[in-house]
Amino acid sequence: LSGMATGNMMPDRYQTLTPILKTPISDTLALPLSQQGRICGFFESQFYRCVEAYGAKLGRKYCDFEHRDLNECVSGEKQKKRSEAIRSQRQKLYQEGKLEGAFEENHPAPGEFKPDHFQWNRIN
Repeated sequence: LSGMATGNMMPDRYQTLTPILKTPISDTLALPLSQQGRICGFFESQFYRCVEAYGAKLGRKYCDFEHRDLNECVSGEKQKKRSEAIRSQRQKLYQEGKLEGAFEENHPAPGEFKPDHFQWNRIN
């Protein structure tokens, strides 16, 4: 944990990739590095809002939750571990004979299922 401040997860020298001179071209080229307009854009904006409120030095201490949320959204590490745990538990129950099959019969194919986020609040 060298280079880490005591009690937080962000490195002491946390920096973003920003150019020395800000021009419209540098703003355009920086867009692919941003999460805005993507699924993690909300977490990125919350993190930068917190860092802007506290400053770079105190932001490392007080914005750790926002930073962890952003990292989880980008990496999906917890989601991968959770699905792996569910898969291994179902496989274990199947091998013990408590389930008829290791997986559901009518399970949607990857990428086929899209949740309807507005099913409870429809505008007619």
